[in-house]
Parts: sequence; structure tokens; C-alpha cells
Amino acid sequence: MARAKRTDRTEARRRYRAEQAALAADAEAIDLESDADDSSQPAARDRSNKSTKSTSSSHQQRPGIVAAMRAAVRPLDWRSDVRLLPMLVRHWSFWVPSLLAIATTIAFFLVIPAGTSTTSGNPATSGGGGIFVTLVYFAFQMFVFPLPAPVGAAFIAGFGAPRASWLTGALVGVVAALGFAAIVLSPTYSEAVGDGTSSVGLAIQGLIAAPLGSALFASLAAWYRRFLNLANPNRSQRSSKPQRGRGNMKTNSRA
Repeated sequence: MARAKRTDRTEARRRYRAEQAALAADAEAIDLESDADDSSQPAARDRSNKSTKSTSSSHQQRPGIVAAMRAAVRPLDWRSDVRLLPMLVRHWSFWVPSLLAIATTIAFFLVIPAGTSTTSGNPATSGGGGIFVTLVYFAFQMFVFPLPAPVGAAFIAGFGAPRASWLTGALVGVVAALGFAAIVLSPTYSEAVGDGTSSVGLAIQGLIAAPLGSALFASLAAWYRRFLNLANPNRSQRSSKPQRGRGNMKTNSRA
């Protein structure tokens, strides 16, 4: 009987120790959970603050108009620009206005009536044709006429040139001047150049004025493009769509 009592007491002590150990483990788990909750709240606040700062820093501040105008000016570095000549003649900013000038020259020969003045007047308003003639003559003024410059061709060249806009504009001006020389030196329009100027003299004026004027207009177009980018720096940034997850799922309207 004494041995049985000792055995029961031993089992009771073992059960008591096991119960105390289980209670201590539960209390420790509760403390760990509360500590994790307390530490997660500052981390969440830190993440929200960082995301707010990153969002605010991603949207750059818009500078003033005068500051943007000054920052858009680029100094002329003609040596490095000349080295880029092989790349410039392969770029679309040279080929597109050049092809427009060539196409306009061909259309002028095909559409504009013979004897039409190439320096003044509109053949459509003077009874020389219809709306299509007016469009061709307008394209001639924008892409071929070199005095002071083929403004449309120079603007396209300068606005699209990646570098050395003045050089791209000068090259386009040479193409336009050659088209103008082909028109004024042709027998069809050589007698209608106007102002009493000879065809050869007018062609030489175009070959001199067109590259210079196109270089100037192309530089102004490039400056205007840089000014637009600086005045609105967030214009080129794409709006990033947030990725959907469990945190930003749409709520059920029926709930």
C-alpha cells in the first residue's frame, strides 16, 4: 500500500509539472504575438511613409517658365555635332522632311500651271486651279520655298532630331534648295520667277538662304521641344497601374 501511494504521488507531481509547463508555454506564445503586433505597426507606418515619399518624389516639381526657357538652351558644339553626321542622315528627322520636299517638287511640276510665279501669288486665287492646286502650292511654301527657309521641313527636322538639330535642319535646307533650283531653272517656270531676278540668281539665293534659315528654324524647334519637356516634367511619365492583390481587391457590392 505504501508503494502504491508513492506511485500515485509521483504521477500527481508529474501531471502538475506538465500542466504548469503547458500554461507557461501558452503565456509565452501570447507575449510573442503581442510583441509581433506592436512591432508590425511601426513597420507598417514606415512602409506607408516610404511609399508616400516615393510617390511624391516620383512627381517632379514643375519649374518656372523663365527657368524652363533658360534651361532649354543648349550651347553649340559643332565639332561633336559634325561627328554625328552619319547617324543624323539615317534618322527619320532628316528623311521625312527631305522626302516631303522631294514629293512637293514633283507635285509642283505635275499640278501647278506653267508660267506660275514661284515667288509670289497663289495660282488658285488667280484663276489657275482648284483646291488641289492650292494644297500643292501651300506645300511648296512650307517644304521647298527657301526664302527665308522651308519652315515646315525645318520644324519637323528640329523637333524630331535627337542631337545636332541645327545640322539636321541645314541638311534638309540643302534638299529643299535643290528642289527649288530645279523648279526655277526649268523652262516651264524660268520666265515667271518674278521681281526681275534671273533664274540662276534666284537659285543661288535659295542655295545660300535655305541651309542657314533651316538651321535656325530647326534650332528653335528643338529648343521648343526641350522647353515643353522641362515645363511639364511629368508629361513623359506613364501612369503606373497598381497591381491587384488581396489588399486592394474590389469589395463585393452585395455585402
